[in-house]
Amino acid sequence: MLRPASESKVVMSDVDKFINIFEGSYSAYGQTRKTDEFDERGKHKTKSFIIKKTPTKQMFMDHLSGKDPALGIIPINESNKCKWACIDIDVYNGFDHKELIRKIKQHKFPLLVCRSKSGGAHVFLFTDDFVPAALFRSKLKDMAARLGYANAEIFPKQNKVDMSKGGTGSFLNLPYHNSSLSMRYAVKDDGSAMDLIQFFEAHGKVKLTEDQLSKLSFEEDKVVDNLLKGAPPCLVTIAKQGIPNGQRNNAMYNFGVYTKKRFPDKWQIEIFKYNEAYCEPPLDKKEIDTLIKSIDGKEYNYKCKDEPIASYCNSKKCVLQEFGVGDGGPEIEIKEIQKYDSDPPLYYVTVGEEVVEVDSQDLHEPDRFSLKCLEQINQTMPPIGKLVWRKLINKLLKDTIPIEAPESTKIHIQLKELLADYINKIPGKDWKDILRGLSYTEEGVSYFKFKDFWKYLVRTKLWPDKQYSKQKTARMLETMFDAEEIPGKINNKSVRYMSLKTVNLDKPKIRKEKMKEPPFA
Repeated sequence: MLRPASESKVVMSDVDKFINIFEGSYSAYGQTRKTDEFDERGKHKTKSFIIKKTPTKQMFMDHLSGKDPALGIIPINESNKCKWACIDIDVYNGFDHKELIRKIKQHKFPLLVCRSKSGGAHVFLFTDDFVPAALFRSKLKDMAARLGYANAEIFPKQNKVDMSKGGTGSFLNLPYHNSSLSMRYAVKDDGSAMDLIQFFEAHGKVKLTEDQLSKLSFEEDKVVDNLLKGAPPCLVTIAKQGIPNGQRNNAMYNFGVYTKKRFPDKWQIEIFKYNEAYCEPPLDKKEIDTLIKSIDGKEYNYKCKDEPIASYCNSKKCVLQEFGVGDGGPEIEIKEIQKYDSDPPLYYVTVGEEVVEVDSQDLHEPDRFSLKCLEQINQTMPPIGKLVWRKLINKLLKDTIPIEAPESTKIHIQLKELLADYINKIPGKDWKDILRGLSYTEEGVSYFKFKDFWKYLVRTKLWPDKQYSKQKTARMLETMFDAEEIPGKINNKSVRYMSLKTVNLDKPKIRKEKMKEPPFA
């Protein structure tokens, strides 16, 4: 049972224990906030953000106390190491946590199941100290495939993140938001909720050392009657567990591909053995004959992305099997796009296990994107049509989580800083200096020729002049600073000059006192 409301006060020692368990990146954290928009049920829509600041102890305390928004932590740190990782089973209705725990116990996996906000499951793997993220991901991917959730997301989503280039990694919302009455709780074997103290105790029992994690191995599913010698792991698993209802045709297609690889001269006969062995009830002869015709073409391979085998896919082991996917294995997969909200924006795209930094044009054109992959991760993307590419990118962009960029990266701030430099660094002494390309300020109003300011912008090489042309920049001066162009005469020479209230930059405030809230402390 969870603690009653009367005992909802968060104890400081509990906060420290919670931080120690879910320690992650010091560079950023995540939040999911309510928007002013409503869904069809009349509830506020939410939007997720990544904030490039260090999470503090107060944030963890607020999270456990139930203050909104809940805290999301990025598991991978600046050294590309983790203390925890998670299988995110994103199922919304009627998920059976008790059955999942039964499977975990059956496999003897050192995992802890928490109910997620959506009603699905966050399945955690813990260590007592930071270990390489790649090791975490390798072990969790193997366990996810054996549990039948090969398609579930693994956090961290990447083996490494280049934070020096602005990358952050992806965040996961932590359990026990409002610890005493939380719906995001760890689940006991009988399906009931653990309170926070019970969660700490359970964590202590399942957490591993780095050595234990590296040596963690799993009993292979045994090949049934030698019928599946050298077969992909997914086929071995479903042969053992049984083909799910409604999936017999799809399953037998993949068994047919296997028999064609193993018995190229007599596979049309052998396939009937597999139908009798693994289909309950077996498909009739007419259905098998139809499958044979569909497989008999020149192009054939396992349907790795389709059920029932997709949920049990273990591509790394599959390529090692005699009759696995081999060179025809899964293509490089684009998993996630993060948008860094600078001007212009940058995008961090997770490709397989790596992250590629691109701009808008790179993301728009598949050939440009493939070139960026070659430069950064020594891989190229397979050929893909522009229409298919843009459908893929649009789908991923719908779920993009923006990374909040510092104000200094915003284009209006950049323009303000450059304008202030131009006006104040070498100010003119009188009106005549405007003819020399300088600005002149009188009674709080600055005057200058726009063409001279434009030359300054180009000369600094700090202004994105290809993206923001003369016309756009002039318009920005008008809208941002109420600038107007005025005709006049200087030394009897006709001149058109800009007039605007002079721009001064605020001096930065230097904090002399010590940090009141040190990171994770």
